Amino acid sequence: MLTNRRDMLSLLPLAGSAAALSLADLGSLQKLAEAQEPTPQTEPGEQSTYDFWTQNIRNPDLAASGRSIGNAPRASFVYFDELQGFLTGSDIGDDRLPDTGDLEVIIKVDHVRPSVADQKRFVNLEGGSLRIDVQQTAPMRSLAERLAWTAIAGFLPENKKLPPLKEMSFDPGSAWGKLQSVPLPDGGVFWTWNFFLQKKEGALMKVFDVIRRGRGLLTPIFGLGLPAIAVTALNTVDSIFATLTKDQRTEWLFQSPDSYFYATKRARDAFEGSKVRMKKGMYVIMPSDKLSAFAKEQSKLTIKDGLIVPKGTSGLEVESAAVEVIKDVTYLTVGVAARVRSSSR
Repeated sequence: MLTNRRDMLSLLPLAGSAAALSLADLGSLQKLAEAQEPTPQTEPGEQSTYDFWTQNIRNPDLAASGRSIGNAPRASFVYFDELQGFLTGSDIGDDRLPDTGDLEVIIKVDHVRPSVADQKRFVNLEGGSLRIDVQQTAPMRSLAERLAWTAIAGFLPENKKLPPLKEMSFDPGSAWGKLQSVPLPDGGVFWTWNFFLQKKEGALMKVFDVIRRGRGLLTPIFGLGLPAIAVTALNTVDSIFATLTKDQRTEWLFQSPDSYFYATKRARDAFEGSKVRMKKGMYVIMPSDKLSAFAKEQSKLTIKDGLIVPKGTSGLEVESAAVEVIKDVTYLTVGVAARVRSSSR
């Protein structure tokens, strides 16, 4: 199942020099994965987690179907429009959508706001991870293979406490080093957001803890990045995650297979299936089973300073107000800077 690390190194000409900065971390993950002893029997829930990482995450048909995989809630994407409020799917609309062009995006997780119940789950399980994958849908002109960017946020609460809400943020661009923007030829992108919890003594949480301490990182939230790796290498990362999380009692906050986003008419028309427009602004990502509860409240809410709060909330009260609204919904607010340029193809 696991690709030899020599095969990973052979992909460096595609990945570029920036990827070499993260190969040591990937090597650490792979060595630990290879050392895991097989268990005689895997629980059904853990088998579904293993199958997700090895079979389902790269299946956009699953994203289009909207079906949950196992008992894991699916990630739903909601766009916040300053005039129209919170919009999903086709409600975002294609107003002023360019015909063609290449997309460049910068992504930042502005805030992570766990629900009251999930805050307790964080503390009881002692560790979590948010993994973000961005894939090109077409290769760059000079390359034969598509590239992908993976950013992994590790959450390791100290003394059984999550950090203050204002510190619950994550910048994938920093995890990817100097490269801040992601180039996406033809204006299309596959995007995945997977957020899960595990026991701290589990293999993956041990790796996070070792890397954090080895880098002298004192914060309970920190990022690892694999920038501009070939898509075949991304499959290796998936396999490593599958092995490290197997039999480790994964509890999903939400999961998503490849979801298709478009920023041009050409990209929109090139994909058959469920798709979402990629625009500059703020997206909210939340579990699909909480959409109905959010829909009942959203007309009274807005986003201010990266948090969902009641309309009219002052800047001085944003953090306290964010704690009190939609308490049973875990969500991320994600800032996207998207720019379409003339195509180089």
